[in-house]
Amino acid sequence: MLRALRGRWQKTIGNDKRPRIRLPEGWSNDVQTTVERRERKARNGTTFERTVDQALVTALESHIKTLQGENEALREQFAAAEARAGKQATEFAARDAERLAMLTAEQAKTAQAIAAFSDLAQRLDALAAERDRRPWWRRLMTGTG
Repeated sequence: MLRALRGRWQKTIGNDKRPRIRLPEGWSNDVQTTVERRERKARNGTTFERTVDQALVTALESHIKTLQGENEALREQFAAAEARAGKQATEFAARDAERLAMLTAEQAKTAQAIAAFSDLAQRLDALAAERDRRPWWRRLMTGTG
């Protein structure tokens, strides 16, 4: 159509309101229709698409192999990390048990000290009560407190 416009070829309007172009003298009549162009393009495209598809499949397969290798390496790293974590958990449990034993011993010592101070406080209260029972003049005469 554009060639007809550029070359100013003669055109007429058909009954279906579509333009009909008259080819100039000497012009070969081997012009392809739109359908023929689409068919030729489709035939050429499928070959190209097959080549592209095959290259894409090959690239994807190699990428899958690479990812599988990386996945295996990550599994090994995960197993090693899991083993380290298990070892650390055992060490922490042993350390916690040791510290719990030390804490229990300290609690026992603290309980003994509290009991001793409580007994001392009771004895001091008893002495103070005895001292307060004697009259002041006896305390003065005996010289004790």
